[in-house]
Amino acid sequence: MANFSPTTLQLLLQLLLFSLAYSVLEAEYENNGVGESLLDESSTRPSRLSSPARRHNATCCVLERKMTKIGTSEATGEDTLVDVGHCRRRCRGRRRHMKKAELERLMRENPTVDPRTLFMLHSGRGRGVDSCHEEEVCLPSAWRMEHFMTRQGQVSVTVTESCQCQVRAHSCRRQPRSVTLHKDTPLQTTLDLGNCQGHCSEDLECRATKSRSVSVEGPNGAECVSIVEECGCEASCYRATLYHHLYNYTIMGSPQSQVIDVGTCVGECDNITPEDHCISRESSGGCVMSLVKKSFHCSPTGLQHLHYQHKDGSSRTLVVVTRCGCQ
Repeated sequence: MANFSPTTLQLLLQLLLFSLAYSVLEAEYENNGVGESLLDESSTRPSRLSSPARRHNATCCVLERKMTKIGTSEATGEDTLVDVGHCRRRCRGRRRHMKKAELERLMRENPTVDPRTLFMLHSGRGRGVDSCHEEEVCLPSAWRMEHFMTRQGQVSVTVTESCQCQVRAHSCRRQPRSVTLHKDTPLQTTLDLGNCQGHCSEDLECRATKSRSVSVEGPNGAECVSIVEECGCEASCYRATLYHHLYNYTIMGSPQSQVIDVGTCVGECDNITPEDHCISRESSGGCVMSLVKKSFHCSPTGLQHLHYQHKDGSSRTLVVVTRCGCQ
């Protein structure tokens, strides 16, 4: 029987492990329905992701689950989770192809690591391609409104029902948003509530600047629903349209009907955490008087006063918001 040196025995063992690992991994991934071998025989074999059909695979724009906590159940006391849905923006990446030579090199560089572990670590999924064409994006195409009772009160949740590829909005504008209310009940109705989408410059976001309210029939009477009519690029605290309808009796006996945009402030401000500012201290170092910073609120920073005549002849003043800011 021939005698082999320890180095030769180690090389023979590595070759044996490589052959076994290659055969097992090849068989496993073929049986799992990958559709092609992950271990390429040829280093010149092109990847399937290079084809135009793979780069623009609209079939990836599908609805996926997205569980969201909306509160605590009034009956059980447990967290209430709702599947609000989510549109997949990118296709799932395919596992990259590992060459025989690459696996063999990894085994030589890591002789103490299981070849199966090396294979799994270095053949992960790559970043997927976009779900839609370059000028399109995968967005919701239909929603429904659901109501849940929690310990915090009734919570209304908008659930995504379907997705489709839509033309990417480059400028801020209103987009259709079809929402079904009281679905699968005798009171079912569908409204276009609108949605603001598009690109804005730095520090601004595409927001609703004009809305109106409509009433729909609900199980407990009329319900008020807000519909977005206009959108614009605004800061986090901004002025939105709010109309006031009145009669102006400036000319007695001939009242004029006027609709005036009095405006309202919408949005949020970055609240400052209350912080004590000591202005008087004891000799021991203790604070005997301090000031606390107040939080900022989105409120009017510019006002205008409009005067009109009431029916009884008295002069009335209408305050109009011209600007909003955090103060």
